[in-house]
Amino acid sequence: MGMYQLKPSFAGGELTPALYGRTDLQKYDVGAAVLQNAVVLRYGGVTRRPGFRYITGTKSNRKARLIPFSYNTEQNYILEFTAGKVRFFTQGGIITSGSSPVEVSTPYTEAELPKIKYTQSADVLFLVHPNHPPATLTRYSNTSWSYTVMDITNGPFDDPNTTDITITPSATTGTNITLTTSDSYFSSSMVGQSINIGHTVPGQYQKGKPNEDTLQVSCVPGGTVYVESFGFWDGSFIVEKRSDSGAWVQIKQQSGNRSQNYNMTFTNDDDVIRDYRVTSTEFNTEKRTGEDENQRGYVTIQAFAKDYYGIAQITNYNTPTSVDATVTKRLGAATATKDFALQAWSETAGYPQAIGFFEDRLVFAGSKAQPQTYWASKSGDYYNFGQSVPLADDDAITGTLASGQMNGIKAIVSFGEIVMLTSGGEYRVSGGGENFTPTNQQARAQEYRGINDLTPVVIGGRIVYVQQHGGIVRDLAYSYDVDKYTGDDVSILASHLFEGHSIVGMTYQQIPDSVVWCVREDGVLLGMTYVKEQDVYAWHRHTTQGQFIDVCSISGNNEDELWAVIKRGNDYCVEQMSARFISDDTADQFYVDSGLSYSGSAVSTIPGLTWLAGKTVQVLADGHKLADTTVANNGTLTLDHAYSKISVGLEYDTVIQTLPVEMSGQDGTWGSRKKRIQNMMVMFKETVGGKFGFADNAMDEIKWRSTEAWGTPVALYSGKKKITLPQANYEDTLMLTIKQDAPFPMTVLSIIPEVLPGG
Repeated sequence: MGMYQLKPSFAGGELTPALYGRTDLQKYDVGAAVLQNAVVLRYGGVTRRPGFRYITGTKSNRKARLIPFSYNTEQNYILEFTAGKVRFFTQGGIITSGSSPVEVSTPYTEAELPKIKYTQSADVLFLVHPNHPPATLTRYSNTSWSYTVMDITNGPFDDPNTTDITITPSATTGTNITLTTSDSYFSSSMVGQSINIGHTVPGQYQKGKPNEDTLQVSCVPGGTVYVESFGFWDGSFIVEKRSDSGAWVQIKQQSGNRSQNYNMTFTNDDDVIRDYRVTSTEFNTEKRTGEDENQRGYVTIQAFAKDYYGIAQITNYNTPTSVDATVTKRLGAATATKDFALQAWSETAGYPQAIGFFEDRLVFAGSKAQPQTYWASKSGDYYNFGQSVPLADDDAITGTLASGQMNGIKAIVSFGEIVMLTSGGEYRVSGGGENFTPTNQQARAQEYRGINDLTPVVIGGRIVYVQQHGGIVRDLAYSYDVDKYTGDDVSILASHLFEGHSIVGMTYQQIPDSVVWCVREDGVLLGMTYVKEQDVYAWHRHTTQGQFIDVCSISGNNEDELWAVIKRGNDYCVEQMSARFISDDTADQFYVDSGLSYSGSAVSTIPGLTWLAGKTVQVLADGHKLADTTVANNGTLTLDHAYSKISVGLEYDTVIQTLPVEMSGQDGTWGSRKKRIQNMMVMFKETVGGKFGFADNAMDEIKWRSTEAWGTPVALYSGKKKITLPQANYEDTLMLTIKQDAPFPMTVLSIIPEVLPGG
């Protein structure tokens, strides 16, 4: 009598052969030996991956990097970065203006593409790369995009000078001043950099009649101006402030009645030095009867001493002690000072390699010279990295992670706090339960695993990333039990897919099945169905006639779209995975790669398949699989009859193979006994076609046609189907295989083999 072992799902994914003896593992019963071109569904079944539709070749047939751009759920784009160019895709096609693709120039070389990091705010994509200044890619319309280097102001700057060197500006304003140092400091590589120069601006005091005397002072940012009148006078005086254009703007008018004195205080809320003055056209101080001659009226204006920092940009190198510069923020004085600092980012020092948002600040991190430093903009002003004296809560923030090793920050993920991932560990940065400010910032180490250069993906409250050496995938999430971020190696049960390999591309497709897609360096595409709350992290491998180079996902109409750059022969192609469910009509299915679909009046030829010229292709025509054929060298496919619904493309095989079937009886395990499987029951969903057996060279076809008339396509089938295995023999190890090599869908929900003992 046979025994029936239920294989209820494939939620364990493809497991490493090293686990074939671990029948005690919970995931053994829901694992598989091979899941090739098959996706584990979030509820446990496994389905054939859809085919990839050909969109176009990459720009100049060059290697490309894909980056998502999502304005909202309805407006989503794929950005194709190649050497020096960006092109744009949406709604299943490339965006054109007239007959030409829309493209924008960038400074990135092909070798630099993998290290581009990005974050987005509305129509602006912020880009960083360790070799280039931070930049933006802005969308104005579908056909109008612009790449611009960010005009970052007021920093950020390095730590202040701690040597005895002084710097002396020749003037406090101007486009051609000279900066002179007391010892060698400058180099030609500093041209283009800004330098922060600090002075203590002395207090200023003026006294007199505003209609006769000059009553003017300069006030530094955050400083105060105090105006007071004395004695007997009538008429009026005006307090004015000089604007950016140089015009004087009235801020207060005061009238006098000879019997009362007035005082008023003004605060300079701007981030530059402002001039203030008191003036009048009618200020009468003539002595009247009963008034003291010594008490004739006058006005004072006073600004108080305060530390201040101005900025000059170096425009020309003269000598190690002299450069020309343009003042971009008025300097405090034209005197020598030891208080100065060079800009933190430059070609020599490097530029940030990580970027993100936190509490309405734009955060950069990890330059070559300061790999563990982060810089956050002023609150609400993403281009401004200024700091006032004393520091204000909304000022820009600079901080450094405390670590024994100088492992660079490579990724920034924001939750209720910032998670910064370095090449050596993971850190949480925040205000410690309060606002994140220059004087309230905390950085605490979480784990010491390390990340590689790939941008991690965020799934709910979890981060999935590739470990430093590229061959381990981990997750990371906050744990209340230990009050820190911690996680697991989610690739350990499928370690055979990673050993000797590295991951070079990654994206997350949330809908329909929560899959993390990873590109291996050898061109194999790995998928991980990840539903952590159900303890599902199931790996599956995907191959094609070519090599996967990069993948990217954006929101689509009914499910997220997966786009890929695939190298086929010598050609780099941009392709999009077809939607998994198009309809329940067999004729509408799309299960070929680098393919094209046609629907319309019946035709017997399809021209324009230039990318398939000379290649053998599969054809699904009006729901029937035709004999494999070859596309002519001119790109034309010729069929035996005319058809109205056609899909054509490269063949790929889907293989589902179980782990060794093992059972236990009353007298112990069957692992050492011969056994035979003559029959099995398979639960299918929306399936037609397929083969079954124990080895690839001994496969039998599944018979599907039942009530359909000859000449009509077989309908997609859902339900149980009993399959007899004619090639069954008694073996020590039995592994069931189901294969689909026809352009049809296949979904397997469960398998029940009938196992017969043989001693």
